[in-house]
Amino acid sequence: MDFDCWTGLRIEGKSYIVAEKIHYKEKTSDDVWTEYGLITTESNARTWLSISDGGLSCSLSTAAVGSKPPRGYYLHDSGTQVVTGVWGDTDASVGDEAKYEQYESADGTATFFVENWSGTKSCSAGRKIAATDIAADETSTVARLRNLTFSMKQVLSKAAGYVAIVFGVFCVLSLFDGVTDLDARSWHNFRSFVGVPYALHERLSDAPYYTEEQDEGAARIYTAQMDAGTIALDLIEGLDGEVQDVTLDTVDAEVALVLRARMEIAHIVPAPDGTTRIVLSDVRAPSAPIPIPPPAETYRDRDAVLLRYAALVRSGNERGRTAVVAEDEAASPIPTPTPTAAPVTPAPTESVPHATDGALRRNLHLAN
Repeated sequence: MDFDCWTGLRIEGKSYIVAEKIHYKEKTSDDVWTEYGLITTESNARTWLSISDGGLSCSLSTAAVGSKPPRGYYLHDSGTQVVTGVWGDTDASVGDEAKYEQYESADGTATFFVENWSGTKSCSAGRKIAATDIAADETSTVARLRNLTFSMKQVLSKAAGYVAIVFGVFCVLSLFDGVTDLDARSWHNFRSFVGVPYALHERLSDAPYYTEEQDEGAARIYTAQMDAGTIALDLIEGLDGEVQDVTLDTVDAEVALVLRARMEIAHIVPAPDGTTRIVLSDVRAPSAPIPIPPPAETYRDRDAVLLRYAALVRSGNERGRTAVVAEDEAASPIPTPTPTAAPVTPAPTESVPHATDGALRRNLHLAN
């Protein structure tokens, strides 16, 4: 049971619109669940639909006043939830964590949730519902209109932001000499500073150590004389850590890194001759030469080290690559090369060897 954002739902006969969708994973286990933030035509106040166990467990809740469950409720579950996927109009980000407590009434039909997001508590109260009471409303024209309105607002907001940034830049630079001497690298550094980092295709086109090859259908193809792990680190840095997911996939019997950004996906595939091939696809392109995988539902196929590094880059942490590599070394007895905090430089490397799955995964993301 899965629903896309801005589609209509009917729950127990009442109409809702899916405004946001968040995937969660329990930090200490493989438990996963999805929460849908629902709105109505009358109000944007969120009603939360939580679905777990493949649709066997469903609950509907709204914001509650107070931080304590009603008398007679007992603690049913607790732990740490990690955001693994976000869509729609949401403030959540991949990698966010929160402590949670789930309480239930004595008969198990009513629920009360307490979440602690970095010291900020939020509570919701609700009840369990049957999966058969939830159905997609394919005829909802209101949902489609909301989707169009939201998309237009996003486009206009970004356009206004870009115009304001450009205007501000030239206002500042007009106070100094040499405004026309602003080179491409300075411009991209400024974009990163104001929170508008590279897109993947810009990073691959600008860096001198990537060679663009002939396109294959809707995908752009690049090659580099570097190993897959070094390329992944470079792209994460170029995007200021703004990646949604980094997973491992099998392409033509080779284990490839799949780096997912907001609008693009890069398949980073080691070649037998020691080079690495990068296949860049638009997430909206239906005819990519390598199938675009859906966002991972669990951490099973995720590259945890590269995800931790992306989180460090996003936070502005200055420990650099040594931090995540040190964590990985502490967690595993497999030796790794000594890391450096130096910037990525183009250098030929040996091809990724065929080895056990664990050793090959480490070689992919810790080669630098």
